[in-house]
Order: sequence, then structure tokens, then C-alpha cells
Amino acid sequence: MITGKEKVLWILYGTVLLVLFLLSSTDLIIKEKEGEIYSVSVVVEKTADDDYVNFRKGAERAAIELNADVSFITLYEEGNQKQQTELLLREQQDGSRALIVSPVDQEAVARLLSEKRVTVPMVLLNSEIPSTGDGATARIAFDYYAMGRQLGEQVLTEQPPGQMVYLIGGQVADMVSQRFLDGILSVIVPSGRCLVSRQQKGKEGWKAFVEGLGRPGGQVAGEVVIALDPGSLAEVAQLLAEDPAHASYVDGLYGRGTTVRILNYLDKGVINGLCITDDFSAGYLSVKTAVELSGNQVPADMGYLESHYIKKEDLRKEDYEKLLYPIE
Repeated sequence: MITGKEKVLWILYGTVLLVLFLLSSTDLIIKEKEGEIYSVSVVVEKTADDDYVNFRKGAERAAIELNADVSFITLYEEGNQKQQTELLLREQQDGSRALIVSPVDQEAVARLLSEKRVTVPMVLLNSEIPSTGDGATARIAFDYYAMGRQLGEQVLTEQPPGQMVYLIGGQVADMVSQRFLDGILSVIVPSGRCLVSRQQKGKEGWKAFVEGLGRPGGQVAGEVVIALDPGSLAEVAQLLAEDPAHASYVDGLYGRGTTVRILNYLDKGVINGLCITDDFSAGYLSVKTAVELSGNQVPADMGYLESHYIKKEDLRKEDYEKLLYPIE
């Protein structure tokens, strides 16, 4: 038979267990301090996010680790600076504590900063707008000039002299494409190769370009084509993949990009050489830098991020597989 003293001990024991349960599984007694959430908006220059798949993976990883709420925003019309400005101001007004932007027009973004229309910290992607160093702006960038030089050197090494080199791009050249072009020209021009520049838009435009490479009398042209932007590279690669006659006009197709579509064409041998960037790291570091700026920290200058030139056989190398197909 349980004595009164034993009953009291059991009651005390049960009370202690109840208190320990409440402490460990609820916030009724001790409320857990909620971590600060950093709202960050990413506004890019594109109407789709095809070129930003790995970037988004990196940004989402950083968001989880750093307690950030990241919104990814594309334009309604590609390359429209007015729309980008409106979206940046809208996101700021809606409560974003930092903005990550790939500028359509660098001067327009610089004016937003100098006129104090944007008052939250801004991380600039692949921009030559200088960091202020005061916690207001920071840059995340790749060295596209050096990338262009590397590609130009590979073309001279891999392709015999005497070929025409076509430099192709969209009708509106962005800053990244221009820097890439400058790097290519710094190598190709001194070599004495004959250069031709072409700007097109849409599938029909690029089809006309490829068919124009064929020479009279059915002779095979065997020219070299270097695409200055991922979109142009993908369009021309698709035309060459779909039609053997078109493919016979081109001895070498080169460019830059990391989309699955472009990597597939490299794997099939349609693209001869490709410059790639570590977009996952760019996304992660962009959000990390935005959070640091939001917390009134001055992030370290990381310099240019990693980029590489690869060929078909490099796709199976472990280091490149991790870079191009990062685990989410």
C-alpha cells in the first residue's frame, strides 16, 4: 500500500516530467527567440530564368542557411531598363532589405544609387559599377574579358588558319557580351584571321545566317562560329544538330553558357568548346553578401569568381560535374 509520503513523491516526480516536456517541446514557458528574416529580391535582365538555374540553386541554399527570404524576378520584356527600374523600386517599397540586380543598363542603375532612389543595399551582378565600400553596394562578377581571351586562344589552337571567324550575337549587346567580345578580339585580331560580325534574332534569323555560310557550287565552307551570348549559341547549335547540311558549313562552334540545353549540345559534339561559370557559387555568394549588407556588415572583396574552358570530354570529370550539376 502506497503511503502519503510516497504519493507526494510521485506527484512531484510527475510534475517535474511535465515541466521538462513543456520546456523541450513547446514555447509555453520559454519562448524560443525567432531568428531575423532577411528579405532579398533578385531582379535580372531576362524574361526567363533559363540562364539562372544553377544561380537559383545557390541562392536557395544560402537562403536556407542564412535565414533569408529570396524572391527571384524576371522582366516582362527582355532588356527593358524602364521595367527593371520599376521592379527595383517596387521591391524596395514592398519591404526588401537588399536587392540583387543584373543591370540592363549600368548607367541607369548607377543613377538610382547616386540619386538615392534606391536606399537599401544592392549587390550588382557582373557589373562594372564600382563598389562604394560603405556597405551600400557590392559586386559579384566573372572576368568575361579573360574568358574571351581564353576562348580565342583555344580557337587558334584547335582550328587551322585560313578560316573565316564569325562572331555572332543578339541584336542588343549587353555589357557581359561586350567584355567577352573584347577579350576574343584581343587574341583573334593579331592572328590575322578574317573576322565577320553578325547580329540576328529568332530561329528564322539564325537559320538564314547558317544557310548563308554555304558557298556557291555546293562547296563546304568550314568556317568557325563564336557566339557571344548563350541564347545565340543555343539557337545555332540546334540548327546544326537538326540538319547535317547545315552542320557541314561549320567546322567549329564555340561560345559560353551553362544551360542544360547548351551542355547537351556540347556532349553531342555540336559545340566544340565552351566557357562555363560557377553560377551556383555566384548565387550563394550574392545572397550571403546581401544578408551581410542588410546586417550592416561590410563583406570582403572576393574578386572574380571561377570560370573554365571545357570540351566534350571534360563533362565527365568530377570537378566539372559538381560545378555544372550541383546538388540542391
